[in-house]
Order: sequence, then structure tokens, then C-alpha cells
Amino acid sequence: MASTYTINSGVEKITNGEQAGTWGTTTNNNLDIIDRAINGVGAVPLSGTTHDLTTTDGTLSEGGYKVLVFTGALGANNTVTIGPNDQAKLYLAVNSTTDSGSSGPYNVIVSQGTGANATILNGEKSWIYADGGGSDAIVAKVSTDILNDTSPQLGGNLDTNGKLIKFGDAAEAGTDDTLEFGASDDMQLYHDATNSYITNKTGALKIATETSGIAVTIGHTTSETTIADNVTVTGNSSVGGNASVGDNLSLASDGAILNFGVNSDVNITHVHDTGLLINDARELRFRDADLKILSSADGQLDIDADTELELTAPTVQLNVTTADLNGNLDVSGTSTLTGNVTLGGQLIMPDVTSTKILVADGTSYQEVAVSGDITIANTGAVTIAANAVEVSMLASTIGVVGMWSKVAVRDTAAITDSLNTSGITDNSVGDFTIAINANLGDANYGVNVTTGDDDGTNRNVGEVTVRSQAAGTVQIQHFQATPSESSQRGSADCDIAYVSCFDN
Repeated sequence: MASTYTINSGVEKITNGEQAGTWGTTTNNNLDIIDRAINGVGAVPLSGTTHDLTTTDGTLSEGGYKVLVFTGALGANNTVTIGPNDQAKLYLAVNSTTDSGSSGPYNVIVSQGTGANATILNGEKSWIYADGGGSDAIVAKVSTDILNDTSPQLGGNLDTNGKLIKFGDAAEAGTDDTLEFGASDDMQLYHDATNSYITNKTGALKIATETSGIAVTIGHTTSETTIADNVTVTGNSSVGGNASVGDNLSLASDGAILNFGVNSDVNITHVHDTGLLINDARELRFRDADLKILSSADGQLDIDADTELELTAPTVQLNVTTADLNGNLDVSGTSTLTGNVTLGGQLIMPDVTSTKILVADGTSYQEVAVSGDITIANTGAVTIAANAVEVSMLASTIGVVGMWSKVAVRDTAAITDSLNTSGITDNSVGDFTIAINANLGDANYGVNVTTGDDDGTNRNVGEVTVRSQAAGTVQIQHFQATPSESSQRGSADCDIAYVSCFDN
């Protein structure tokens, strides 16, 4: 009967009665195979992207080494296939390959069947186990060096046995001393010597409880919590202390209500595409209770101020039917009124000096003092200065005094006082002509003459007549009865004559 071989290392088992005289040679070869399988360190040169690692029965083959040192310059990852696929193997694999100059360094992938493979990173030393499962065989890492193993794996739960798991400071996420979660290391937990971080690459970072009613507390009672990104709350949010918002605060739903007070007695409601609505007769106050805006009744808006309400704008427009002002109106600029103004009280001008009136100057009404020949007292009395009215100033249908004259006639006629006269001519005894400044050439005129006595001789007793009236003159003649014949009259000088002419 022919020899057989061990399953995993191919050690020859000599059949009884076989190899007489050569038994020692086979035995020595077997011992070499066993030695290589137990302690052998062999270099496995790699090139390209694949390599067959084969163990041949009865032969010191490459696959028989306990320690596999992969060498060679690679330009890509290399897959090493253990054969045959029914041999169980335990190797210490070392990736000592170098970069051929492309974009390495590269990994060595150890495979045996269609099952899982073990990846030996460049520079890594790792125990690997091939289960010899035939076409479905798997290769897995079996690391016992947690400190130096770059990808240690647990076969069960990790019990710290009352000890701590300590991490050093990490420069940033994804570096040393980072706790990573997810197939793509999507969530990371680390500390950078100053701050602590929980970062998430994809999906949502959820802090949740299994059932409702379980509180989630973030921060300490005396600490500050900062959220540097958007926050979305799908349920109700209750803030027991102060809430400070460093940027925009948005109430995104139409009809959103902002409530104030333990009983929400004051609220502001968003009216879609319109504005904000404050409830009922609630007040919007400034400083104190005396400065506020409110609606005290339906249809009424109140703006209350205890001292002054100031409107500052280039134009203030009031579209009202009636403006009711219960108080003083102080306008320091120009007021333009296009409608009627009805005064129920007094019109008070800035300068309240007596005898001033409002006069239109073609642009506006100006406050001016009355001057000239007419004055107005603060009682309303109007006074016209002497000699201020002339005939030419008056309408022709009104009889006005055109002139008057006081004439001393005795012996020689002379004017002692007058208006609108320029001289007198003594024609003879009792006959004189007065020159008038105003032309009384109109046919409608009247002359009044009165004589007077200044010495008690009664020479004023007599008759006065107007002899003629020419343009600019009036001629007067005085007659008196003769001492001897009262029925006769003769010209005589009177003492004083008062002459006045009227023109219409």
C-alpha cells in the first residue's frame, strides 16, 4: 500500500512494510515539513495583482511556512490564493511590499474560496486563519496583539471588567484616538484637547429614547449649550429658562401663534400674507403703562403717550373723514389746507401785538402792522388821519367835503385855517374869491357859508351868497342892511366867514 499524507501540511505517512532501506530519507523530509509548518519564516515574492500560495504533499512548498513575509514592488493590491482550498491553515502574515511608483503602498488580500477574505495592510503583521472549506472557504484575521493590530475584531461582547477605555486627544475626526461607528465610519466621537465632538457624515444624528416620557437632558444646570447649525423640532418644545437666539427666529407655519404668560393670556398670531394680530384689547407698551398702542374697542386704535407723540417723516398723510383734535396743535413748519377751515375759537397769530392784521401778499397771508393814514385800535375802532381823504379818492355819487376855509373878512379877507385851498382874493367890500386845490368843476356841487361875529357889533347879521363857481375857485359875497334903510342892503365885510364846498 502506498504512503498517505497529513491533511494540512502534507506530511508523508509511510505504510507498514513500505520504503525498506529508504525510510529514513522520507522521515527527515517529513521533519523538515513539520519544522517549516511550526516555525518556518518564508519570503513570498509578489508581482502583478495575483499569486498562488500552494502546499504540495510531501514537499517543502511555499505554502508550508508558518510566517509568510510578502515582498515585492506592487502597483496595485495583490490577491494571494491559498491552495488547495480544503487545507486548514494558520499563518502569521506580514505585508512588507513596497510601492512600484504608482499610488501605493498597497494591501495584500489573502483568499482561499468564495468566502470572506483577509486584508493585510501595507506594513501590517496579522495572524490569519483559512478554514479549508473547499470552494466556499474563508480567510479571517486572528489577532492577539490588540496594541499593534491595526484592525482587531471581537468575537463577542467586550467587557471592561470595571476598567476604563481611554482615548488620547485627536487632531481631528478620523485620526488616532477617535471612536468611529458605521460601515463607512459615518459617525465619530473624539476629543481634541479643548473640545469634545460627535460628528456625523450622512443621514441624521438622532438623540432619542425608546419610549415617550423619558427625558433627554443636554447640558448642566450651569452650563451653556451651543448649536451651530439648523435645529428642527417636529414636536413641542418647552424652554424652562431664558432662550437666546443669535440670528433669525422663524415661525414657519401659516397662522403660527406666539404665546406669552403662564396662561397664554397674551398672544401674537401670524395672519397669512397680511401681518401680525395681537389678541383682544392687549397693549403694546413702551417704557411704562403710559406709552402704549392698543385697541380699546372694535374699530378703534389708540396710541397713548403721557407727554408727547412725535411723528417724523417728510410727509404724514391722514386719510380720515373727521380728525378730532382735543388739545393744542403746534405746527412749526408750513401747513397746506386745500379745503375749508372752520374756527370754533380764536385765531391767534405768533405776534399778538395790538393793531396787527393778516394781509395777502400774492403767495400767503402775512401778519403786518397797520400804518399810514388809517389806524385800527385793538377794540376795532378805525381812525382816518386828518387831511387824508381827498375828493379824488371818493366815488362821484357820494357827497364829500371838497374844501373848507375859515376866513377873517373884516377890512381885508384872509384865510386863517383851511383844507384844500391855495389862496384868497379880496375883490371889494364883502366880496372875495377862494382858490380850491380840488377841481369842483362838476355841475353837482354845493357851497355852504356861515358868518360869525367876533366883536359884538352884529356885523355878521346879513346875507351871504355864492356869486360864481369856476374851475378851481368859488366866489363869495356878503350883504348887510344899511343903518338908515333896513330894506336896503349893501356890500359889507363880515367879521368871520366859514366856507365849505361839497362835491358828489
